[in-house]
Amino acid sequence: MRSGIILSGGKSSRLGKDKGLVELEGKPLVQWVIERLVAVTDEIIVVVGSNSQLSCYRRVVEDKARVISDYYPDKSPLIGLISGLREACGEYAAVCACDMPFIDPNILELMFCVSDGLNGAQLIKHNGWVEPFPSIYYVTKCLQYAEDLRVSGEMRIRKVLETMDNTVKLPVEKLRKYDPELASFNDFDTLESLEVARRMVKSIRT
Repeated sequence: MRSGIILSGGKSSRLGKDKGLVELEGKPLVQWVIERLVAVTDEIIVVVGSNSQLSCYRRVVEDKARVISDYYPDKSPLIGLISGLREACGEYAAVCACDMPFIDPNILELMFCVSDGLNGAQLIKHNGWVEPFPSIYYVTKCLQYAEDLRVSGEMRIRKVLETMDNTVKLPVEKLRKYDPELASFNDFDTLESLEVARRMVKSIRT
């Protein structure tokens, strides 16, 4: 069984509301990500930052995903990861951000496959920068490791797979065969970038 975890509920000062609820072509960004994950996972969990956000997200996702809030009050994507892994029923989980509506399911499928028997997979850009989303996590081991990092004060989500043994580092450039423009890794958290996303949707539809 595979799980999909979407880290959402983060406030965007540049957009003025929760990023996951910002609409692109009449549909909240979180719904776009859910539709991409459905093809390669058996369950989807949306993690929001506080209990006050639960009802809004549950109305939006309806029965397509479970919505939970962070287990700990610290505001960090690492906390969202821990919360999602705690709830995941799958052996492996794909973790995505809520503002990446063009993630290619073929890339997620590849990442799941190369993670098999290992602790997970993450993406590396040409300059060596670790791309934290999307990533694949072996749920039980990564949950414990992430908890240990939290206790030690290390709150950077990328450090989980970056410092664990038995993980795969995939160069982003090798994924162009699936996604020539690497649109999967575009995030949209400004009005200007949302306009770019709208143009991308129109070009795809035409």
